[in-house]
Amino acid sequence: MVVFNFYTLLTGISGINLIFIALYSLLNKERRKSLTAFFLSFFCIFLSINLLYDILTLNNVFGFYLRFLDEFSLLLAFPCLYFYVLLLTNNRLAFEKRYLFHCIPAVFFLVIWVFPPESFLLWNRNLPMSLLYRHLNHIQFLFYIILIFSTLRKNDKVSKELISTIENGNLKWIKELLIFLFILFLVWILDNAGLINGTVMAIPLLLFSYWLGQHAINQKDIYYNVSKDFKIDSVMPEQNRYRNSKLTEANKRGYVASIEEFMSTEKPYLNNELTLTSMANKLDLKPIHLSQVLNEEFKENFYAFINRYRIIESQRLLKDIRYRNYSIQAIAFEAGFNSMSTFNKAFKEIVGKAPSIYQKED
Repeated sequence: MVVFNFYTLLTGISGINLIFIALYSLLNKERRKSLTAFFLSFFCIFLSINLLYDILTLNNVFGFYLRFLDEFSLLLAFPCLYFYVLLLTNNRLAFEKRYLFHCIPAVFFLVIWVFPPESFLLWNRNLPMSLLYRHLNHIQFLFYIILIFSTLRKNDKVSKELISTIENGNLKWIKELLIFLFILFLVWILDNAGLINGTVMAIPLLLFSYWLGQHAINQKDIYYNVSKDFKIDSVMPEQNRYRNSKLTEANKRGYVASIEEFMSTEKPYLNNELTLTSMANKLDLKPIHLSQVLNEEFKENFYAFINRYRIIESQRLLKDIRYRNYSIQAIAFEAGFNSMSTFNKAFKEIVGKAPSIYQKED
């Protein structure tokens, strides 16, 4: 008899939503590398397979080739999420042999528990191997939580050195995703221990599938406009990062004058997709040299430097009678911002008051 209840209904809808996210990601590659779309899609597919296993289990559908769906799907889902984040936070990512190590848990699982040689039949029934079998997913999950958080932390440091708009680059939603997955992880453990009924997660799972779709579909590659020839690690904020630079003090002073003139005449900050490499190309400078001059001479990273000019421009527009009928949001966008929250925060930090108050002052 087919078990059809509230839990299987919501779980099934969640799985279908994840499949749609996967298909959309594969088909829509606007401002997204093919590999980025590939890993996002397979992360969603493996999660949906895991949900399918739950439905099959409730309907007492078992079999030799189905029993590995639960653990095996998660052993592949977490590496896919990691590589998705890794691709989002890199302007170039070449395959390296060390990446194959991420496949070891899945291969290990297949060889020992799903298709075990005769010599392993008794071995995988002893206590240490039994414990490893039960907790392999747990260990791997915690490992990738730490690894992804580390990648995101690194990106938080480097993004402001490379791009002028970080709304698409802070990846806050992925941090929230990890928190939600960690909650699921705890529920999973408590459910396996018989302490709670895991079916209570049906509604959160459904909401999660819609939430994931909204963010994953809207997320573009962060460094899409950053030249693939530029190694972003070279501008990672750290002591002595420019130690190999051959710029002299005279070079720096000359570049300062060129940059100030360029900002005044060309107004590149009005482009909300401006990047360090695109601006360096227009100035006929090496990106690393532009980064060095901004940090050492202007005492600002690229993001702060560009947004300071945007705030100055917005101050001018707020007082310009020709823009009297413009909303503050429209003025913010005219000045090069693409987010009101970022504009308000930057305006208050630099000017010391809200833009609405500044506009009303004589």
